Amino acid sequence: MAGSSKRVVKSFDATSMVAGNMIGSSVFLLSGYAAAPVLDGVWLISAWIIGGIMATLGALAIAELSTEFPEIGGDFLYLKKVYGTYPAFLYGWMSLMIFETGSIAILAVFGGKYLKEFIPGTSLSEPALSSILVIIFSGLHCLRITIGSRFQSILTVAKIGGLILLSFILFTKTSTAELLVAPITPVDRPLIGLSRALIPIFFAYTGWNVAGYIAGEIHNPRKTLPVALIGGTVLVTIIYVIVQFGFLQAIGIEGMRDEAMVPLKALEAVGAEGWSIYLTILIFVSVVSSLSITIQTAGARVIQAMGDHEVFFRFTAKRHPQFNTPVNALIVQAAWCIVMLYAFKSIGDLVDTTSVVMILFSALSISTMLKIGRGEGSEKRYRTPLFPLVPVVYIICALFVSWGVIQFHLSQDSALPAWGLGFLILGTVIYHIWIRLKN
Repeated sequence: MAGSSKRVVKSFDATSMVAGNMIGSSVFLLSGYAAAPVLDGVWLISAWIIGGIMATLGALAIAELSTEFPEIGGDFLYLKKVYGTYPAFLYGWMSLMIFETGSIAILAVFGGKYLKEFIPGTSLSEPALSSILVIIFSGLHCLRITIGSRFQSILTVAKIGGLILLSFILFTKTSTAELLVAPITPVDRPLIGLSRALIPIFFAYTGWNVAGYIAGEIHNPRKTLPVALIGGTVLVTIIYVIVQFGFLQAIGIEGMRDEAMVPLKALEAVGAEGWSIYLTILIFVSVVSSLSITIQTAGARVIQAMGDHEVFFRFTAKRHPQFNTPVNALIVQAAWCIVMLYAFKSIGDLVDTTSVVMILFSALSISTMLKIGRGEGSEKRYRTPLFPLVPVVYIICALFVSWGVIQFHLSQDSALPAWGLGFLILGTVIYHIWIRLKN
């Protein structure tokens, strides 16, 4: 291994990473998309609760896996230890090319858009501003890990406080909006609507496994990781459900459907337009916080782990001699993100093509729990309750959400999910070439 990690991240900072990475722009920007396919507010709240349960189940499973393998790499490491090099390489390949770098690019685009609003006179384009954000936060996380994690804690407290304030305003003021009720037609099939709603909700909850990627840098991981993963996920679930109740009370389900800026519309409905500027700042903080955490954790740590385990170029595993951070992995990640920012006009479509594969990879990672066994020595790790029910239910939920993604694109006469399989096939070819060159 290329050096060893120092375990300096403690419970509060690790929990902040989980909650902070989950609470991003999605709860603001995707609430309308989640409301579009469901029948009514009850189904919408149910969808957010189911999404939270799914994330909690995943967090319970990852808590055990991350204490069994308390090293750098997260899902890549679990797949490598249990199933071998090939599936681990494919996960790392998709993470590098699409999953994490695509998420970073999308967050950077949102950040660039809001940054342009704050400095309207700038001559810099949105891709340029987005690239600057990627470079700044990548540079920040090249410093000591404690600097980056403490920065996350501050941003996370600000975001949670902002969401609580938003909910308080919506619940304490009277809405002047007319709550429309649309007739239910026979084509409104509840289960298909629920599965489609879980697509944006799944992305809103994405990040519950973030602490597992830096398990090698967490202090007392067998105690800290379960607290961070489970506590952060449950906290976010409660906040998300409360916020959705506030939106429903202010503008109703019909007012939310396909609305791009549900929070601003809700504030307007309760006569609190004066808070709009603060909400815009809150959204910007949420975006850059998630951007910062994603840069710091999942993507770079997977690239680093691939180098550590010699399934990618060894130089990506190299750490800074003074700061002990994966500088080379951060540089590779930032460089590819910037290429994506300039090469693709709609990064959202690019990520959407791989959504089925991404969800199924998460199920594959969780399935490793069923293979590691619970024999002698397993009592030293965190033990997931209700085993094997927890991983099995998560896998079923992942298949259900994947079915929803496929159903949605088929209804739109779109073959976008097939492109994800194309990237997998390309990764398989590259893997076999890599093995030949390595041998």
